[in-house]
Amino acid sequence: MSKQLRKLLWIVWLFGGLLTAAGVQLKVSSTRVGEGQSVRVKIEAEGDNVRFPAPKKIGPYPVENLQRSSKLEYSNINGRVTSSNKKILSFDFYPEKTVTIPSMKVVIDGKPYQTRAVQIEVVKGGAGAATGGFRIAMHADKTSVYLGQPLIVTVDAAEPLNGAIVQMQYSPPVFKGFAVKPLGGEKQIRQGNMTIHRLTYLLTPEKIGQQRIAPAKVRVGLRDLNAPADPFGMFGVPMKWVALRSNPLKVIVKPLPVQVALIGHFSLKASVDHRKVKANQPVNYTLEIVGEGSLEDLADPRFDIPGVTVYSDDAQVKTSVRNGKLYSRYTKKYVFISDRDFTIPSLKMTEFDYATGKTRILKTPSFSITVSGGRAAAPVAPPSGMKAQSATPTPAPVGVKNPAASRSVKKGENLLEDPAYYARKAYEAKAAKLPWYLAGAFVAGMGLMFVLLRLFPKRKKGRSILGTKKGRHYSLEEALRILYPHTNDDPEVEKVVRYLYRVKNGEKKLEIDRNALDRLTARYDR
Repeated sequence: MSKQLRKLLWIVWLFGGLLTAAGVQLKVSSTRVGEGQSVRVKIEAEGDNVRFPAPKKIGPYPVENLQRSSKLEYSNINGRVTSSNKKILSFDFYPEKTVTIPSMKVVIDGKPYQTRAVQIEVVKGGAGAATGGFRIAMHADKTSVYLGQPLIVTVDAAEPLNGAIVQMQYSPPVFKGFAVKPLGGEKQIRQGNMTIHRLTYLLTPEKIGQQRIAPAKVRVGLRDLNAPADPFGMFGVPMKWVALRSNPLKVIVKPLPVQVALIGHFSLKASVDHRKVKANQPVNYTLEIVGEGSLEDLADPRFDIPGVTVYSDDAQVKTSVRNGKLYSRYTKKYVFISDRDFTIPSLKMTEFDYATGKTRILKTPSFSITVSGGRAAAPVAPPSGMKAQSATPTPAPVGVKNPAASRSVKKGENLLEDPAYYARKAYEAKAAKLPWYLAGAFVAGMGLMFVLLRLFPKRKKGRSILGTKKGRHYSLEEALRILYPHTNDDPEVEKVVRYLYRVKNGEKKLEIDRNALDRLTARYDR
């Protein structure tokens, strides 16, 4: 055989092997998906020694959940049992635009094979029928912030009111480089034929530079209309699952021009309950900071006044969102105890207003306290866990949590008062009111029992907290009355209603599963 002929045969064998897809199959979950919907890809190869590719991206979209597995299959044809050893490579990716999964090389027992190329079409404006019309999106109120400037991120999941969606499993975004606090729970908003499930997060950036917020994810359980009919719902609603995710976000975090304690626009207030006291009588001091911005990470101001014992409680921080802006209220209380005159110094804090880009200094007034009947100062030991405090506030660096949040406090201990004296006073006051408490509790209990007896005279035959009839089944008339208005909403209900009418019209051979009927009727008996 000539040298040229051997080369020609080698080339034919090589390209023939590459172009032959025998023994290799590429499968996709769908070739037409909505925005945010995942595509599941499986490559199956049959052989003892299989080398799969290791794709990192499909087009510009990263590959996720890359897994390798195998399965052994047996078949019996005319009494002859054969086996096949299949190797499987599977992965997911989330296309944002129409993209083609390229042909990939798989080597089986030393021979190269090529998978087919598959085009994935991305439908704009929603996932369409493939996801029951469900959509999920994420947006932020700002795309550029200063270090420590609050940022509000909202996740909206739109659920259609067509009954196609049976269940949802939500995974929140990953906020790397941010301190995160949920703002309330889920809010449900009705918009046309959709219900918007809204979740809001307060973010405080802790790193400079461009930060990426990973998408929120959700698995949607859709009613499977191709599943076998189950008219009484004995086995639950048949479902098929679809994975979706929102868009990611990019936020640019800029450094602060100066080191400050406050970021935003605030007012600083302080007050005392007494200016003149007797020796060792407490003076209550309240510090309040109110304004636009976040105060979650503000370090507590600390005092160290010679001859004065200072106690304090944990700061209370409340936040709210109004007209798309974050507002905070910081409140902290102190108690000063001394047997001589003293002065509570003015507090000073530097503020950076991100709206104007300017800095300013906020300060409180100082308070001179006159103490009568005093003696030579004696050291007063602070409660367990307390430390000496500085005369002026020390702001924590941006991104450092409030140190008071990690302070250990013994159960029952009140840091604002002298533990022995004021605990005894509180006990005596409560003991004096105990007879009145007992009388009030007795009257309230009798009143509650009277109301319950009047409202629920036949509680044994009423509804349990699970929504089913307790002690008896739904009657035929009750079930028809409750289910009939929903025949157009649910095919399952329509089948049951037709069945019940046949029973009512005298077809005595037909039987009713009472337990299954009760479960279905209770679902709509709200």
